Amino acid sequence: MKIILIGASAAGKTTLIQALRNEELKYDKTQAVEYIGNFIDTPGEYVQQRGYWGSLTIASHDADVIGLVQDSSDDNCWFSGGTASKFSKPVVGIITKIDKEDSKPEQAKGYLELAGCTTFYYVSSFTGEGIDHLVKDLHAMVDNYNKQNSYRLADDYFD
Repeated sequence: MKIILIGASAAGKTTLIQALRNEELKYDKTQAVEYIGNFIDTPGEYVQQRGYWGSLTIASHDADVIGLVQDSSDDNCWFSGGTASKFSKPVVGIITKIDKEDSKPEQAKGYLELAGCTTFYYVSSFTGEGIDHLVKDLHAMVDNYNKQNSYRLADDYFD
């Protein structure tokens, strides 16, 4: 299973990956598309500067699930209406930083709804809230996607 996380700078993508991998949480600015185990981490600038959207689209082909990440304490949204329709794989909305005092999770959900997300996860990488539910559902989504697209996944493709 691979999931790509796409969102603005400081939305919490890298920290979420660290939490999902049970690693020490530390700030590490993502400079380029990075493959970290089963995750694809992307720089926030790739969302904030439309010229880089091609890189996100290409990298998404390696993923089974697309995660659009929105910081619940950020009043800005960088996703265009219908962003989710760019991808042919399951797209979920991940609302981060729900533990922050200035968190506005319903506003963040509204942004992700406009982007085309219909499934939402509310998480805090620092407290761990919502992480287990996200992991469980991601595995289920990948299993379902693989079953529905089994005709595309030929075991003997390279024979």
